[in-house]
Amino acid sequence: MMVSMPVNPIPLPPEDEDLLAAFANLGHGEPDLLDDPVGLRSWWSDLGGSAIPGRSTDLELLRALRRSVRALALANNGVDVELEEDTWEAIPLRLVLTGGPHLESTGPTDLTGTIASAVASALVRSSARATWPRFKACPGPECEFVFRDRTRNGSRRWCLMSECGNRAKGAAFRARAARD
Repeated sequence: MMVSMPVNPIPLPPEDEDLLAAFANLGHGEPDLLDDPVGLRSWWSDLGGSAIPGRSTDLELLRALRRSVRALALANNGVDVELEEDTWEAIPLRLVLTGGPHLESTGPTDLTGTIASAVASALVRSSARATWPRFKACPGPECEFVFRDRTRNGSRRWCLMSECGNRAKGAAFRARAARD
């Protein structure tokens, strides 16, 4: 079954995985836009999202969604994680079959509802593609940067080998040396 855009389409980046990575990486640098409704609104607008009326923003729901997207990306990178499934239940979506199957928001059209619906729709479409296992997060401590593995054989593990990869390999070397 193919999932298409909502009836009232929200302009999205060319690839759903790009939206998911951009959303998951909101808190990777300073400042964390999920601490600032004005910055979040600006980020959404910069992505091509439509202007959203109203000021209500449930930042805690969006933070929980971000944790969940990161956890799914870590799982794609071989990391054992626990998923917060109840977070996704808070997003009011329904499956619409007329006009081609698609997800449609049934909740408020505030900034939180719009972003959450777009992220959930992108996640459903992305996870149905053969490229889904290449949507990964860096397993480095305190990193979890989300990226798309574009290597030929799909073996990329770290956001940057020169940083997180070297730290992990150095820590593994020191642990082996301490055991000997």
